[in-house]
Amino acid sequence: MKCLVIGGGIGGLCAAISLRARGFEVTLYEQAAEIHEVGAGLTLWANAIKALRRLGVVDAVMAAGARQVKGAILDWHGQRLSKTDPEAIEAEFGAPTIAIHRAVLHRILLAQLPTDIVHLNKKLEHISQDATRVTAHFADGSTAVGDVLIGADGIHSAVRGAVFPEVKLRYAGYTAWRGVVETTEQAAIGFTSESWGPGRRFGVVRISPQQVYWFATENAPPQQKFNSPAEIKTHLRALFQGWHAPVEMLIEATPAEAILHNDIMDTPPSKHWSQGRVTLLGDAIHATTPNLGQGACQAIESAVVLARCLSEQTNVAAAFRAYETERQPRTAWITTTSWQIGSAGQISNPLLCALRNAAVRLTPASVMVANLAKAAGYAVE
Repeated sequence: MKCLVIGGGIGGLCAAISLRARGFEVTLYEQAAEIHEVGAGLTLWANAIKALRRLGVVDAVMAAGARQVKGAILDWHGQRLSKTDPEAIEAEFGAPTIAIHRAVLHRILLAQLPTDIVHLNKKLEHISQDATRVTAHFADGSTAVGDVLIGADGIHSAVRGAVFPEVKLRYAGYTAWRGVVETTEQAAIGFTSESWGPGRRFGVVRISPQQVYWFATENAPPQQKFNSPAEIKTHLRALFQGWHAPVEMLIEATPAEAILHNDIMDTPPSKHWSQGRVTLLGDAIHATTPNLGQGACQAIESAVVLARCLSEQTNVAAAFRAYETERQPRTAWITTTSWQIGSAGQISNPLLCALRNAAVRLTPASVMVANLAKAAGYAVE
C-alpha cells in the first residue's frame, strides 16, 4: 500500500515513521519551501512519551528536552492555587513528562525518514479519487498517486477543506503570545507554572537546562493587529506589569521580533474524519486549545493508531472506521475539557476570578489527578 502524507509537522512526520515501520510505502509532501525552525515549546505527557517509544525516538527526545519535576497554578501575585507533581505522575503512568522546543522535536522526527521521501514546496490544490486510488494535485502542476492520503497539514488544513469544507475553526475568545528565553533565573527554570489573572494568563515551562518557554494569553477579539514587534512587546509589558517574578523579566528578555502571536482556536469534535481513501489526523481534524498540553500528544497518538489500523484491517474503509472509532471519543474529550479549562482560566470579572481561585484551592488533589490520568495515563496499543 502506498500512503501519501500531506503535511510535514509533528503529526505528519509521526504518521510517516509509524507507517514505514509497518512496511508501507510512504511519501510526504510539505508546502513550505524549506524545513526551518519554527514554534516555541510544547509538553509531551506520559501518553505521548509511550507513543514515541513505539516510534523509536524516545531516547533522543528525553535527552533533548527537560524532565518536568514540579509545577503549580498560581494567581498573578504568585500565590499557589494548586500544585502538580510530575514525578508522581511518572511513577503512576510509567513515563516522564518532557517539555521540549517544537523545532528540536521536529528535527528528531525528520531524521528518522529518508530524505528522498520528503518533498518540499508542494502546496496541495485539490484531491481526486476513485474506488482504487487517490491523487493529490499540487500548485506546481505535479501530482502524486497513492492508495490512501493522510491529511496532517495542520489547523488550516487544505485536505480538510477539500473533503469536509463544512468543518469550521472555532475561536476561543483569547489570543496568545509565545517566546523562548535562555536564563539561569531559578524562578523561571525551577518549576513549571501557569499564573491566572483577570482575563489573562502567563505560563512558564523549562524546555532545556537553561532554556524556558513562556506563553501569555489575553481576552481579545480575533485577528488583533499590531503595527510592529515593538508594539507587541509594549502591549505585553502593560498587560503583565506588576505580576510576580519571573513574568516581567521573561518578557523583557525576549527580543520583540522573536515573540510569536496567534489566536487560540480549535475544531469542534467531528464525527467524520474520512472520505473514501482520504483521512485526517492531528490539528487537521482534532485541533484543541492548549490548556491540557495535549495537542501534539494527540497527533502522535493518532499517527500510531492509524498505522496500526491500516496494517490490521483488510481494506481501507474498514481501517478508517476502526481508526475513527478508537480516536474520536478520546480526542473529543480532550478538546471539550481543554476548552472548559481555558474558559475558566480566562475569566475577567474580578469577583468571579476570586471565586474561581477559591474553588481551585479547594478542589481535592484526587479530582485533579483523575482528570490528568484520563489525559496522560493512556497508552496507545
